Amino acid sequence: MNQLINQNSGQNRGGSDQPHAINVNVVVNLQQANLNLQTSIDPEIPFNVFINGIKEQIFAQRMQAQYEETIEYQLGNGSNLQQNESRTLQYLGFTNNCTLYVRLKLKGGQ
Repeated sequence: MNQLINQNSGQNRGGSDQPHAINVNVVVNLQQANLNLQTSIDPEIPFNVFINGIKEQIFAQRMQAQYEETIEYQLGNGSNLQQNESRTLQYLGFTNNCTLYVRLKLKGGQ
C-alpha cells in the first residue's frame, strides 16, 4: 500500500513558499502489513502538528477503533518521539528522505 501525501500548500517550483521542504518516508507497522506514506513538508513545523496530519492519513486507511491510544514513533536514526513533541522536525533530526517508523498497538495487547 503506497500512498503519496503532498502537504505542500505552495508550489514546488519557482516562487515556492517552502524552498527547503524535505521528503519524509513514513512506515506504519500494522499487524498484517506495513502502510508506506511519503510526504514533502517544511522542516520548521512542530512534530505534533506533523504527526496529527500523518494520523489522519493512517486512520483514513485503517479503523481507529481497532488500535490502542498508544502509538510509538521512531525516527530512522533511532530517536523515539512523543506525539505531543512541539520542537520542529529539523531540530529533532528529520532530514531529506529520512524515515519515520510508526507502530500502532492493537487493543488486547498484541
